[in-house]
Amino acid sequence: MKKIPGINFIFHTIARAGGMERAVVDMICGFAAKGIPVRGIAMRTDISVFPENLRDKIELIRVPAKFPWNLSQRFANWDFENRAASFCKPGWKIISASRVPAPTDMAISGGTHLAHLQKKGKKKPSLTDKMTMAHEVALYSQAKICVAHSQMTRDEIVALNATPPEKVICLFPPVDTSKFNLETRRSRTEIRKSWGVKDSDFVLLFPSNNHALKGADLILAALDEINDPEIKLVVASRRPIDHPRAINIGFRKDVEKCYAAADATILASKYEAFGLVAVESILCGTPALLSEACGATDALCEPGCIKFPRTPDGVRAAIESARERHRTGTLALDAPEKSVLYPYSLELHIDALLEHL
Repeated sequence: MKKIPGINFIFHTIARAGGMERAVVDMICGFAAKGIPVRGIAMRTDISVFPENLRDKIELIRVPAKFPWNLSQRFANWDFENRAASFCKPGWKIISASRVPAPTDMAISGGTHLAHLQKKGKKKPSLTDKMTMAHEVALYSQAKICVAHSQMTRDEIVALNATPPEKVICLFPPVDTSKFNLETRRSRTEIRKSWGVKDSDFVLLFPSNNHALKGADLILAALDEINDPEIKLVVASRRPIDHPRAINIGFRKDVEKCYAAADATILASKYEAFGLVAVESILCGTPALLSEACGATDALCEPGCIKFPRTPDGVRAAIESARERHRTGTLALDAPEKSVLYPYSLELHIDALLEHL
């Protein structure tokens, strides 16, 4: 494998969070573990998310904000993207998971903004939507290679006509198996007790940073229709949900223990470029109920993944199916790796990325 002196990794948040944020932290760890120094360039940084034994290989550069985040997240991101490349170390490879309108060696995409708008049903893009999409096209057109985190995302990038199709590859995102594994189930009883749920209760975990996008309305409507008081919805989010059967646990740093304590994880998303939480949940022994709008459904199979059409009947049927397996003791996964159809280890993912740098 070619020798790489170092990597500039651009993403707006290199800190503890979910989805792409967690994938970026994992990838930086993967490069550092191979002895490759990494300069992480972001608006928000937190060195504590990295293991102490890797921190000598990781430098975090915080780009000072010129536009207040609390006024407009979209404008703040746009401003960061315009300036981020100027903080790169010369001579090092550049990877960007943010929409940087500059030449890069690799663009990593967790979904396109245009597809996001279309799946939400937004017909008229706003000014900030147009600004975001312009940066997106600039990123893909100037990158030497584009890495999509799902086949769905690859198709979205190709449809933009910003870069030749042969320059767009699909690599499903990695999972830190030292964190997400069956060992997490040792804390299951303790965590469920802290939530106030019984052994007989059927607990659905709903990890969400955007309830409307993740399909909270469909899930709650299904719970009302099923009318089973033993079905509980545990909401892992900074935004609580007001419902008689919702248990709000806030943002959790120990999300792996939450997966293990739940009986199933659910996303009824309108749009989910991949949905890393599904793989994480499955590797902790807990099946994932996913709408067909989730890109991860291409990479997962039964019994770990229960896929459903994004309709009221579809959500209800998926919950009832999982509930019946819970009653018969066949829901928890003893061999979760059989439900994941791609090489999900961090080391293998990093090797694949290095082949293309």
